[in-house]
Amino acid sequence: MKGDTGGIVIQKIKNSIILQLICIVFVILIVLTGTLYASYLYVKQTTTSYAATLSDSLLRQADNALSLYKENLRYSAELMCHYVVVETEAASVSDAKPSEEPKASIDTDDVSVAMVSSYFTQISMKNREIVSAVIFDRDMNEVMSLGKQVTLPEKQMYLRHEEDLNADWYFPDKDDFYYAFYYPIYDENNASQQIGMCVFVLEHWRIDGTLHNILNDSMSAMLLSDSNNLDLSFHSFGNVPPDVTMSDLKENPDYVYREGNWQNGIRIAVAVSISGNTSGSGGIRKLILMASILTLVLLAIIIFYSYLQLARPIHELDRFIDDSIEHPDRRLEMSRTDEIGKVASSLDHMLDENQRMIEEIKDSKIRLYETELSQQKMEILAYRNQINPHFLYNTLSCMRDMALIKDEDSIAEMAMALSDIFRYAVKGSNIVTIGDEVSYIEKYARIIEYRFMGKIMIETNVAEEIMDKPIIRFFLQPLVENAVFHGLESKMGDGYVDVDIQARDNRLDITVTDNGCGMDEEILEKFRDTITNPRENTGIGISNIVQRLRLFYGDDYTMTADSAMDEGTVIRISVPDHIREI
Repeated sequence: MKGDTGGIVIQKIKNSIILQLICIVFVILIVLTGTLYASYLYVKQTTTSYAATLSDSLLRQADNALSLYKENLRYSAELMCHYVVVETEAASVSDAKPSEEPKASIDTDDVSVAMVSSYFTQISMKNREIVSAVIFDRDMNEVMSLGKQVTLPEKQMYLRHEEDLNADWYFPDKDDFYYAFYYPIYDENNASQQIGMCVFVLEHWRIDGTLHNILNDSMSAMLLSDSNNLDLSFHSFGNVPPDVTMSDLKENPDYVYREGNWQNGIRIAVAVSISGNTSGSGGIRKLILMASILTLVLLAIIIFYSYLQLARPIHELDRFIDDSIEHPDRRLEMSRTDEIGKVASSLDHMLDENQRMIEEIKDSKIRLYETELSQQKMEILAYRNQINPHFLYNTLSCMRDMALIKDEDSIAEMAMALSDIFRYAVKGSNIVTIGDEVSYIEKYARIIEYRFMGKIMIETNVAEEIMDKPIIRFFLQPLVENAVFHGLESKMGDGYVDVDIQARDNRLDITVTDNGCGMDEEILEKFRDTITNPRENTGIGISNIVQRLRLFYGDDYTMTADSAMDEGTVIRISVPDHIREI
């Protein structure tokens, strides 16, 4: 039942231009909707990918910037601590152990303090965020304190064996935190022996500025925090709300959030806005939507116009034509001057002429068929009549009898061969067997041998199994005759014509070869042109052969010619091994 309903709907659509236009509009609308949705997904995927790439890039830049800044602090601390003078402590004789090595410690004489203090002044002028420097020995005893007086918090009072950077409230009287860079000091003469530690206390504005510059012009935010969940530095750029936190941005689907551990418990978090960094995508989506709406409106206008100007007038014409069968005297009157009006004005004349044209067409087809049939019969008769009249057969028989009476055997044999040739010529059939045609060629060969006294020999080479295959009558003799009289007659010395017929893939391959005078390039080209474009003539030649091939085989044949001066000529013909007589 559903199949029948679907078939009825399809038939209605086929019978209505308006329904077809509506279907086309519907398909276009689906394509536009799919295109819009695919464009939306593509833009969304592209913008999300761009935001993710940007957030990863900002995270790497922040990591590299902090590492570079730490490298600068390491370089400054290393140069300053280079001036720390190391002295060796000798153990007392009574307490000394045989395996105990002397220990090194930091020398605190005035010269050492002055040298370190001088260099600290230089690096603090170059790096203004460094407010204090404290040097401890290996027992965490304060050896030197430079710059602003600072006391390390109790939780930071331990010896670092590796570099460290953290944040804490290093000045209790301040409401703001400071960074501290810890640099272990080792004995220059014994790199494995640590003698103390240097601490740089830093204001956070330098790191804050570095992170803020990384954001550049992107709509994003960056947070620097430590393991104690202390928000060290939060920066935003663009239209990020001022009161938002990084936790809010992490949960916001319009932001891509990335987080990474820098070192020593310090974490870097980056949030990049998807829509804020691809502002052009919104405009693209709006443009696509506007174009879709405009296209839909135009399609609706086209449907309405097509109905008024095309579908309704065509329906009127259709109804008129249906009525004109029962009421041929009625006429359609339309005041329109466009193409449909012209069709309507021509319809009356067409109805008047319709029946007369049908009868004339029938008569023309009958006359055309009869003409073609007569022409084919005339062509066949013309091909048959090109051979000399058959009444010569009786005369040749009399000549043979007279030659035998006078013991002229050669004349009798020649007359008999010629008699057989003419007997073959007056046969009514157009199609013979290959055996009949070869026998005819062999009798013709006997006459040629007598005529040229054995100078020209004609040989046939035909497989026995194809002797009963059909072939056109008088098809091979003109080729042999051309080879004799155009190729061998004027040749000095003996000549031969070889006729070879072989079967291959349901076809007959026919080759006529002679060793005559051959043809030069100009004559050969004319010969090939005659094969391609045969011209009417009254003789039995190549044109005659090609026309007969076309008449009996249509286009299913090939004929080629090759020749060389003083070497001979080769004619090759390929035809099907079956044929229908006309």
